[in-house]
Amino acid sequence: MATKGLGLALGEGGARGLAHIGVLQVLQDHGIGVDHVAGTSIGAVVGAMYAETLDAHLVQERFENLAQQEDYARLGLRRFARGEKREASFWDMIGAKIMGTLALNLAQTRRGLLKAERLEQTLEGLIRIRDFSQCRIPFVALSTDISWGRETPLCTGNLIRAVTASAAIPGFFTPVEHEGLFLSDGAICCPLPVPYAEYAADAVTMGVAVPTSLHRRKESENAIDIMLRAEEINMHYFTSRLMERANIALYPEIGDVQWHEMDRVREMVQAGREAAEAALPELERKLSKRRGWFHLR
Repeated sequence: MATKGLGLALGEGGARGLAHIGVLQVLQDHGIGVDHVAGTSIGAVVGAMYAETLDAHLVQERFENLAQQEDYARLGLRRFARGEKREASFWDMIGAKIMGTLALNLAQTRRGLLKAERLEQTLEGLIRIRDFSQCRIPFVALSTDISWGRETPLCTGNLIRAVTASAAIPGFFTPVEHEGLFLSDGAICCPLPVPYAEYAADAVTMGVAVPTSLHRRKESENAIDIMLRAEEINMHYFTSRLMERANIALYPEIGDVQWHEMDRVREMVQAGREAAEAALPELERKLSKRRGWFHLR
């Protein structure tokens, strides 16, 4: 029986998006080829690595080695690591106030707390090819044109620069200048690039998303907590709407992992594997079902 192709959409989510690796591993282990991949933010990073290697186990190995590299330390993500759970002392509060003031001053005088070049240097250690033409399968990275406020798919030219733009967290990293555009995190406009994974009318499209859970939270303590919660809610519903276009929807159970906890690779990979294993029967049915050339969804 003839089989159809598979287009994969990998969403945003920081360290939570490392679950994408587990999904790819299950597909690889069961001999299910990915014919086209589109990624946003961390999804673009994982997608580019897979398009380069077609080996999701190697992708995991590279991420596990990342934490030992100097370039990763210079990104400053460890400053967000959860500290010891204890009541804040007077000096803790004073230190937080000083750091908050410094960050506010930097935010008023720079386009980002860190230059995007730092992120690009880290990605060069993860992705070993430099141009889209070197990818072994078609790959699209989603970014956001900050000037015009529109989603910008990138699929030709400088691969590392494109993935850097897709993963450049707004405010944290400066926008990336690329082909006359100022680009930032693709999640701003397209947190789950399902439309860009629909590469053929008769192909099966799978979306993988790891939005923050909307379980009831304790009462917010300040305005920043409320703004962050509002952004989580917005991203959750935006992602759900995009997922409606996918033939197969995967939501790995990511637990309490935060976006900056890149050292929890194995937990996230396992979460992705479990979600993919559960979806295998449905995926195999859809891939093997014979349909005509003029099938319209």
